[in-house]
Amino acid sequence: MLYGKWRPKGFAEVVGQDHIVRTLKNALATGRIAHAYLFSGPRGTGKTTTARILARAVNCSALQNGEPCNQCESCRAILSGSALDLIEMDAASNRGIDDVRELREKIAYAPSGLARKVYLLDEVHMLTEGAFNALLKTLEEPPPHAIFILATTDLHKVPATIISRCQRYDFHRVPNEAIVRRLAFICEQEGCTVPQEGLHAIAVQSRGGLRDAITILEQVIARYGNAPTVDDVRAALGQVSDARVGGLVRALLESHLAAALDIARSVADDGIDIARFTRSAVDLVRDLLAAVLRDSAASNDDELLAVARSRADAVPLLASALAELARADFRLDPASPVPLEVACASVILGPPRAALPVAAAPAAVPGQASEGGRRPARQPSPPPADPGPMSREEKFARELYEHCKIINPALAMWLNGSFDVLQMDGDELVLGFQRKMPMEKVDTACRPMVEEQAAAILGRPVRLRVQLVEATKQANREPRRGHLAEAAKKMGARPIGKDS
Repeated sequence: MLYGKWRPKGFAEVVGQDHIVRTLKNALATGRIAHAYLFSGPRGTGKTTTARILARAVNCSALQNGEPCNQCESCRAILSGSALDLIEMDAASNRGIDDVRELREKIAYAPSGLARKVYLLDEVHMLTEGAFNALLKTLEEPPPHAIFILATTDLHKVPATIISRCQRYDFHRVPNEAIVRRLAFICEQEGCTVPQEGLHAIAVQSRGGLRDAITILEQVIARYGNAPTVDDVRAALGQVSDARVGGLVRALLESHLAAALDIARSVADDGIDIARFTRSAVDLVRDLLAAVLRDSAASNDDELLAVARSRADAVPLLASALAELARADFRLDPASPVPLEVACASVILGPPRAALPVAAAPAAVPGQASEGGRRPARQPSPPPADPGPMSREEKFARELYEHCKIINPALAMWLNGSFDVLQMDGDELVLGFQRKMPMEKVDTACRPMVEEQAAAILGRPVRLRVQLVEATKQANREPRRGHLAEAAKKMGARPIGKDS
């Protein structure tokens, strides 16, 4: 497999994780090696690969500026898979307390062939509560010859007590440009010729996972040979290469709702995968938004870029289009164009406002009857007061929650009404929380998701900062008095008591 063949053998070959590589190399060069590391991040971003490079580096007898030599006996043993002192354990399959107890019993023995024993626990979040408790003491006071490297794709499932005993490194999704460069290098080494646009399509499809990108490249080559065209790549990916994608985005830019709805229905009528069509529209909107923000001429559609730049509100319009199209959910009926139609209407007309509830007919007041013995019809209660338009910060907070709920409902619950937007201008997003628990959850488990979705809404990269704040204005408002009694009088009720 191409991915195994071109797996990085040194820190210099690790793609898109420069912040982690630099820190680890400096620590190795100065001999400041920790006893436990925690690597977290999306799949296919290099966690296990970096762990294996680190395992070679801490045992290398000819370390050079933090890089393993890959030539000494220890490096060759680890590369060949024959090193008994590198213990890799899949926590998804060995997740019980007995498995961790067995590990604890063997860790006290000195290494047999390497200078240090290295325990690599992949998908560590899958351990049971009892297993985590058994691991805790070992992580706190390991023998000097042992190093733990824990890897996980779900950091929020790892107990805080475990996290606090490790050096934590957060792996990011690999940028598309870095993926394209790596794929181009692999193609050159393998004697393949894939157009740059095709490599970019693969990078977009991989969603920041280099391993997935290399696997997709291998599938494309296996299907179409060593010189696939851009259309071959798109066909292998199942991507929609349809002029109507540009037509839909143009209709949104020109606020032409009828044209947008016609396109959505025609795509569905032609049997085209409407979800993939929508994803293609999302990619095109992202491309346009980036080009407008950078004031760059680089775009896949110069004509659309000119239309976008002709609008004074291009950035908020494209950001709204990106949010609404990304929110379209086709899971209930994959063939229906309705989610796309609703998204288009929301972009052009604004998000739908919830209708006021219709008051049910109230029961008659006891002891009161009208002429003919019938109870008098009660006057409907007045509609609730209009809270007024939402502020820019309130709209952003609601959109951020909705976006995150689509990505991960379990994590998004920590954002539901628990924060105020204190700052959203510039490159820093500051959220204020009244309670410590949701603040800590958002700061740790939700941070990558919040930063990614906030960037999608705002149209620019942002860095999240959280802080505790005092009670909001709502909590400090003067409580209303007598409003329930007044409402009851209007509905026909009679006061009873000395004050009546």
